Amino acid sequence: MRNAVTLALAAALSTASLGGIAFAQTTSSTTATATSDMNDMIRIVRISENSDSDDANNQVPEMFQSPTAEVTAEAQAEVRATPALMAELQENSIEVDNVLAIDTAANGGKIVYVK
Repeated sequence: MRNAVTLALAAALSTASLGGIAFAQTTSSTTATATSDMNDMIRIVRISENSDSDDANNQVPEMFQSPTAEVTAEAQAEVRATPALMAELQENSIEVDNVLAIDTAANGGKIVYVK
């Protein structure tokens, strides 16, 4: 009797995990096509003294908190060369000189770090 219960439980758990994989596959394909607008893929992060907090959701990587002059120059050049980035900064009243760094997100979007 104990073996039958264990077998039934194992079968139920393995089936549940397969359903989760199938669901994840279907949602990722629809999400990728839904975000075709470039402005939806631009995130502006303001760097302040509070940027080094212990909150995992608000942490800014160290390399973007104090970027080198070269990283900042490359980021500002990328903004000037990309109309969508320039428009997003203007929409948020941010001057190009305040751009510190740019990172590419996992979804291909841009994360612009500004002071």
